[in-house]
Amino acid sequence: MIDTKHCLVCLKNNRTLYWHEESETKSLWCWCNSCDRGYSLQSYCFAAGISITEFLQGDFDLHEATPNEVSVQSWPARFIPLSDPRAHPAVDYIKGRGLTLEGDMYYDIERNGIVFPYYFNNYFCGAQTRFIVPRVHPDGEIQKMDTLPGTRVGLLFGLWNQTKFIGNVKGIIVCEGAFNALSIQQSLNLMYGGISKNPWKSISCSGCGATQHHRDTVKELKEQGLKVIVAFDSDTAGFKGLKKFKDSDALTHYALTESTADWNDKLKELGHAEFAKFFLSKVKKI
Repeated sequence: MIDTKHCLVCLKNNRTLYWHEESETKSLWCWCNSCDRGYSLQSYCFAAGISITEFLQGDFDLHEATPNEVSVQSWPARFIPLSDPRAHPAVDYIKGRGLTLEGDMYYDIERNGIVFPYYFNNYFCGAQTRFIVPRVHPDGEIQKMDTLPGTRVGLLFGLWNQTKFIGNVKGIIVCEGAFNALSIQQSLNLMYGGISKNPWKSISCSGCGATQHHRDTVKELKEQGLKVIVAFDSDTAGFKGLKKFKDSDALTHYALTESTADWNDKLKELGHAEFAKFFLSKVKKI
């Protein structure tokens, strides 16, 4: 049986791994004192060269993360700005998805991925990395995304630090992932003549899990008079997430592509100007 406190990456004799469970998402992550870095379950198994199935047969001693609390983190040195010449793989990938470089994105130079940081009240509290080349694990599972250990995605929003909106914002658009949110944001910025004139702010909730915190926070915005458009994918998971927001009375409108394509797919097909018109044509009152 695998001793889950002995790190299979650095192979030190002493027990250096400390595992935690995120209470809302139930995701597992760890920190190795010897490696001096954190791992998600998937990234740890990838680095260790074992399957998740093999690892889960080990002896776990889990500690649940503190409820309703995010932690300030140090910015990893491997996250570099897109303006750095070394970030050209990220720049090419982002442009290949029909997007400009407008938005809060970085490059993970060690892991070859696009970084989307999370903030709460302007404090850095974690990040997710979208791999440019998906990782294939020993058990055949394909991993496209990884989360910086300690990131409480259920308590954070992508592209929004949960402070008061400034400027012309009259409503928010809630998407599953950051690329979809950026597709909509960039296109509407263009339509309205710039971000300062755009009445819409696109945010993401890192998948369509729609945690209680996500719904409660968005509902507060609705009750303050902002319009709320939930724009999840047109698939089973997306419909479930949409229903959660509806059941929580946390939206005023919704938008669906009404096809297997997501919003970023439509952006690549139509370009920014036409996509903005397409998106607004799909918005319906709840």
